[in-house]
Amino acid sequence: MSSAYQVGQLIDKMANPDKDFRFMACNDLMKDLELGTITLEDDSTAKVMRSLLRLLGDSNGEVQNLAIKCIGLLAQPCRIKPHHLEYLVEELTPYIFSKQEQARDIHALTLKSMILNLAPISSNPATLTVIKRMLPKFIDSLPLCAKDDNARVDVLDLIGEVLLRFGEAVPEMHKNALKAMVEHLYSPRSSIRKKAINGIGHLASVINAALYDELVTELLIELGKQANKSTPDAQARTIVVALSTIARASGSKFSKHTPQVMPHLLKFLNAPEDSESESDDLREAALQGLEVFLYRSPQEVVAFQKDVINQLKKALAYDPNYEYGDDDEDEQMDDDQEEEDEDYSDDEDVTWKVRRASAKAIEAMVSSHRESLLFLIQTIGAYVIQRFKEREETVRIEILSAYTALLHQISIVVPDLQKGIVTTDENSIETDDIVVIGGRKFSSNYLSHNQLDIVKALVEQKDALLRSCIKSMKKYPKSGPKCIELLSALIRAYPPALEDALDQIVPSVASILTDKSTSAQGKMTVLGFISKALSSNEPSRFQKLLDPLSAVVTNSISDSFYKVSAEGLAVSAKYVDVLKTLNASGEAKKLLGVVEKKFMSNDTDQEVRERSISAVSTLLSSFRNELKPETEIILEKMTERIGRDMTSLVALRASSQIVESGVVFSAPHLKIILGHLVEYLKKTARALRMTCLNFIEKLMKHTPGSAIPTDEMTRVLGELPQLISETDLQITNQAFSCLTYAFLNFPSCVSIHLDSILKSIVKILQSSLIHGLALASLLNLFTAIVKTDFPNKPSFETLLDLITAPVYDNVPLSRHAQLAIASSAAVITESTENLEKSRSLAKKLAQQLQVPTMSDSIRLFAMITLGELGRRVPETYGPDFAVKPEDLACRAFNHLHEDLKAAAAQTLGALAVGNLTVYLPFILEQIRTQPKKQYLLLHALKEVIVWESSVEESSKSTALFRSAIADIWGMLMANASGSEDGTRSVVAECLGRLCSFDPETLLPKLKESMKSSDPVIRSAVVSSIKYMINDEKRSVDSALQKHIGDFLVAVQDDDLKVRRVALVVLNSAAHNKPSLVRDLLPELLPTIYKETILRKELIKEVEMGPFKHQVDEGLDLRKCAFECMFTLLESCVDKVDIAEFSTVIEVGLNDQNHDVKLLNYLTLQRVANLAPGHVLQRIDRVCEPLKSQLIARPRGNAVKQEVEKLEELKKAVIRVVFGLKNKLPDVERNPQFLDLINVIKHNKDLEVLADDVLKESQRAVVYDTPMETA
Repeated sequence: MSSAYQVGQLIDKMANPDKDFRFMACNDLMKDLELGTITLEDDSTAKVMRSLLRLLGDSNGEVQNLAIKCIGLLAQPCRIKPHHLEYLVEELTPYIFSKQEQARDIHALTLKSMILNLAPISSNPATLTVIKRMLPKFIDSLPLCAKDDNARVDVLDLIGEVLLRFGEAVPEMHKNALKAMVEHLYSPRSSIRKKAINGIGHLASVINAALYDELVTELLIELGKQANKSTPDAQARTIVVALSTIARASGSKFSKHTPQVMPHLLKFLNAPEDSESESDDLREAALQGLEVFLYRSPQEVVAFQKDVINQLKKALAYDPNYEYGDDDEDEQMDDDQEEEDEDYSDDEDVTWKVRRASAKAIEAMVSSHRESLLFLIQTIGAYVIQRFKEREETVRIEILSAYTALLHQISIVVPDLQKGIVTTDENSIETDDIVVIGGRKFSSNYLSHNQLDIVKALVEQKDALLRSCIKSMKKYPKSGPKCIELLSALIRAYPPALEDALDQIVPSVASILTDKSTSAQGKMTVLGFISKALSSNEPSRFQKLLDPLSAVVTNSISDSFYKVSAEGLAVSAKYVDVLKTLNASGEAKKLLGVVEKKFMSNDTDQEVRERSISAVSTLLSSFRNELKPETEIILEKMTERIGRDMTSLVALRASSQIVESGVVFSAPHLKIILGHLVEYLKKTARALRMTCLNFIEKLMKHTPGSAIPTDEMTRVLGELPQLISETDLQITNQAFSCLTYAFLNFPSCVSIHLDSILKSIVKILQSSLIHGLALASLLNLFTAIVKTDFPNKPSFETLLDLITAPVYDNVPLSRHAQLAIASSAAVITESTENLEKSRSLAKKLAQQLQVPTMSDSIRLFAMITLGELGRRVPETYGPDFAVKPEDLACRAFNHLHEDLKAAAAQTLGALAVGNLTVYLPFILEQIRTQPKKQYLLLHALKEVIVWESSVEESSKSTALFRSAIADIWGMLMANASGSEDGTRSVVAECLGRLCSFDPETLLPKLKESMKSSDPVIRSAVVSSIKYMINDEKRSVDSALQKHIGDFLVAVQDDDLKVRRVALVVLNSAAHNKPSLVRDLLPELLPTIYKETILRKELIKEVEMGPFKHQVDEGLDLRKCAFECMFTLLESCVDKVDIAEFSTVIEVGLNDQNHDVKLLNYLTLQRVANLAPGHVLQRIDRVCEPLKSQLIARPRGNAVKQEVEKLEELKKAVIRVVFGLKNKLPDVERNPQFLDLINVIKHNKDLEVLADDVLKESQRAVVYDTPMETA
């Protein structure tokens, strides 16, 4: 809508006497402004503004509200011109001094709405003009207000909003604004003081250093005066709150003043106890200040840590009006006494605020001082547990949160504790160094001494913690969900924690779920805990708890709220596993009664319906004999569910589980199901196709052939050839598996489709993507086809000709395709179990290899196939056989075709894998005598080493291989200094894998090579360690841990490439086996941080024709360092100083490289997760590079790739902003961060990217997964 006539109609309606017309006119205008479907010309803008201003005084409140929203929307960018905005400010400002309270409030709200909608100055310079007109008016008008006038509150609020959003842009007004705020700091009215404090906080983050120090110094002087008084007055609290607000807003800027504030706060807290509310208010303010300083200036508080802890413990127990009594007495209290305690109330008692503030400060200390975690567990942990008996609900919740935070930090510092527990289980860690804590064995190789001490401290408190928690759940049901949250955190930190207390915990938890006052969220918390407990404890532990557990599960499933019911059904699946182990068929029948009701119902929520399908299948598959009477009706309903689009996917998965357990669908049901499968396999839905294939495979494996309808199965199998495609190798792999089983067990059903199957196979064999699992499944299919008898079966020669046709028809094929066809030919030959046919094929291939006119493609195929025959049918090349494939391979080394040379090396390695006795000595002799062919021969040797390192150590070939290790080692070291990168890479891998065979002997020899003066050798040696780290053989770890430090010193090597390789190895170790490097990090981290710095001396200028191009030779090293930091933050956070780490991240955020920036954005999000206080402390420095990236524009001649990279960076920044917004408390009150939000909000391109980011995050949620219990 753009015509003046239509705008005029709206204006006329705004003046209509009927309030409904006025309402609709404002509503229509608001929608048009929001959608951008209205364009206002100068004349119509003025008329609309006058009409809206008039409606601010409308008699109808709804019309007034819409008028406020419309004026706010007019303030958005590009709506109206700057002089119109100025006009609105001029018109609205006088009314905020009106004697009429309603008019004042309406106009103040309108001005605030305008301020909130103004665009950031960076995207709309007109905003600055408006602010410069607006702010002086507000400041100058303050003296005109009466001291106790409400108008003063409104003006201070408006000044605060302006400063929050645009304070940085008006430095010339900072002094006057600050003066006005400080003057109101000591007002007798609390609302005025509060607004003044907020304004000072907004200013603190943007004023210059001189003004900032002047402000803080003035407040500190006043605070000192109050501290010296015998009884501080109300101003003391105001000053403490003001300083806390400044610290919260300015982060690291306040750190230097923290040591001056702390003694005063501690003095206020150490004052004699009394019950005066003013003293309690001051104590609360001091504790809230401590909380802020603990988050914002954690390092500076360390000097006062002992005194702070003492005062926090004292304040946590500060309850002069109530006597708790001894713990023993508490345990023996009768019900009447408990009710009396719960009913205790004193409306004038505000001491609970002090205790609540203390609990929050304790949580802040725990969260921000991870380096002192052991000390905090020992000094604070036990005391917090004692205070679980707190009588005030809100305080008790905060106390429970404080200990939960402590457990959260333990789980961060000791991640994956379960892996460090030594058990008799075959998957348990193997170790010689065992430490016993609480009757459990822990590996001191996997866990550091500090981690073991933390675990020990937690175990010592565990029993008291569980007793207090159980008691609290019984005595204070409202705290139940929070207690359960704490217990869940305990399981994460120490998985075996509940083993000996389940008999007491489960009934208490069950009572919370059945309590009528428990909210839906509380019930879901309970179910999450039950799920975690069922997963982390042995089923035998629940033998005596089946009654309460069944009550919990059945009640939750029957709950009227669909989310609780869905969670209950998810928990039931884990509960059924316990019932199955305990053979509790009676409880299973009870459970089935409730689950079946949901399963059979057609009017349930979709999520409940899906979960009920999964639950009933788990029950039926676990207790198929006990539930036979109910089986038929369940299978009938399941068949119906398979036929419905909304439930087909889940029902097919459930049916696969049922079939796998041995339950047999009747023939009529199977006919219907298989009919649906034919249709579903034609659909493009990938998940549905995969589920169908899984069901078909399970059906063929676990259902008697006589029970499966032949015609329908034939139709289903006829759809599989169409699924064989390079576009989805996972589905192709499943299709091959199904066809393999069909040929072995249902040849009459599948042989009809052999032509189409082979046609699809030949097509996919020409793809460069066919390898790995898909190729292995295809080879199994060929074996099944060859070994199965069926009508019209093709002969060996026919099948071989068909498979190899692409090679001989000169179809362009990649190396992968050649290998796939060669492997297929070898498997087909092997499956015939006919040596003559194998030798006949080998002769034919050898002849083709020696014909000069033969194409390179055929030669390549012949060479690879000879090797694959040697790998799979080694008897082919006996002493009595004329063809010598090793000679053919060596001759191929002289060929000009590089692919043929590589194939020859691969063939030589494959021959040795098949017959180590004959061909390994041959390869070693060739390496000794053919120095010019070292690279190819080393590749052949690598093939052997990789194979041998993957086979069982007890095998005969490994024993033979071990005897040759000494010779191989010497040859590898002789080639470690090769000039070609490829050779050195192969040598490094071979050295690493060889060390896995005898680490105690070979690692010291490898370590000696670190002394070499040749950086190429040092690089190869360090790189070899990476392959040891990736080796899953547990026996390597203990030996490697003793020596790895001698290799990682290479991070300080003089050579750039050696340092880079060392960082790659360190990153690999930190990711895969962090215990190897955890104790070395204090020495290594400073070097890693040093490598993140951009070095100008490594930036070289290279001439490329008429252009000059800069090459950063240190970039790879820098990226490796940042990657290493990112990994260490996940696996070794207990050894990382977050403050120092965060400083390095700040440097990385300003790096100019695309990849480095992306890495640092990810790392910043992880730091915000682990230590939000440290990010808050430096939020101003973090926001600056993020904003620079958001407003960056591509160069005028930028190519598409550069534009896409810039867009990727902006999306990454938006993800960071959203992440910080969710993780950091009160971060939106920070001006710099708010400016970031506004930049995104008021830029159309960034808004589109932000929407994309939100959609991507929603798509990333996997709905069809078990319940999240974290």
